[in-house]
Amino acid sequence: MDRIAEVEIRKCDKLLYFKVSKDVQVEKGDFVIVEFTQGTIDWGRIYSFVETKGFFPHTISGKVLRKITDSDRIIIEENNAKKKDVFDIFNKKIKQYHLNMKLVDVEYSFDRTRITFYYWADGRIDFRNLVKDLAKIFNCRIEMKQIGLRDEAKIKGGYGICGQPLCCYAFLKKFDTITMRFVKTQKLPLDMHKITGICGRLLCCLRYEDEFYKKEKVGKK
Repeated sequence: MDRIAEVEIRKCDKLLYFKVSKDVQVEKGDFVIVEFTQGTIDWGRIYSFVETKGFFPHTISGKVLRKITDSDRIIIEENNAKKKDVFDIFNKKIKQYHLNMKLVDVEYSFDRTRITFYYWADGRIDFRNLVKDLAKIFNCRIEMKQIGLRDEAKIKGGYGICGQPLCCYAFLKKFDTITMRFVKTQKLPLDMHKITGICGRLLCCLRYEDEFYKKEKVGKK
């Protein structure tokens, strides 16, 4: 029976599930080449393996082809080298169409049949003409993904006020809801410079110690 692997393709995208046949030798943490059901070839990193007992409730996105090779890494580096030109073309086009949006990141699929544009915008954007132009210029499928400010920090990375790499960049796979209740429970100063991250949102780490503070508060009553 094939194994099922959770694979991270992009940092701000959800984990996807891929089949791993018995003849493909891969482990948790390996960078791999995957094939989507629609034929696109891409790459990612195995986050975990999922135990299955017959029925699997999630969508299978495709299959793992192999562990990344040195020649694969060269192709990935070549794709990354193209990103600057893609950024420049995109920004010229949004000025041409007067679109109020900010391009955060660009990702080529491994086989260069798809380019994904991650952008931030305050509301919905009609980018149909933009996509048509980009498809003609790059001769491939164009995907547009609107992301939030926290996603931007997750993509770009950086360091928090603790001096450590941002949690969202280092290991967080999803964002939990963070509210001022956490700040009040932990009796932190209402100084926005100290309780917000570089994304401008409340610190994700406020959730980590919330249970401890709630228990301590109950215990002292």
